[in-house]
Amino acid sequence: MTDERADFDVDDAVILLVGSDPGPRERQGQIRGITRLEKLVFLLERETSAGGAMTESADFEPYNFGPFSQKVYQALTTLTAAGLLNDTAETSASNEDQYEIAQIVGVDAAPAEYSTRDFELTELGRDYFAVLTRELPKVTVSEAADLRKRFAGWSLRQLVRYVYERYDDYTKNSLIREDILGKE
Repeated sequence: MTDERADFDVDDAVILLVGSDPGPRERQGQIRGITRLEKLVFLLERETSAGGAMTESADFEPYNFGPFSQKVYQALTTLTAAGLLNDTAETSASNEDQYEIAQIVGVDAAPAEYSTRDFELTELGRDYFAVLTRELPKVTVSEAADLRKRFAGWSLRQLVRYVYERYDDYTKNSLIREDILGKE
């Protein structure tokens, strides 16, 4: 292992989460759905010491669908432009993805018309992930991987509900709070 890096930012958090092995339920190097990715970054910051090691906060704020970070969206744009990440819009293959579009995004369309933004490391992104995991403290890499495995296989609705139940302050502006929690 090389000298451990001190700088760990939102861009690195995205790469670390996408690249971490999610176990047998999902594919390594890919995260399906922007809402899922955003909630995972949120949980990385709040439920692991890795979040405390970040040199910048993602600055999550309460928004229409719970915790929202403009910095996560900026990171996705930057990482895609740098050739580290593919950001695609594909026809959804599952009801879970349809929930994301219909409930989280608010699109009312026939199931065949649903799409989701999926994120996958490119070859360059995989190389960067390999370097990043060698340079970051082992505990940071381990906690990110454990977080990814913990929530792998959860439906988006389960993940959003988990966040809403534990971080109520971030749901005060939510348009779907009652639907998710079953209360006002």
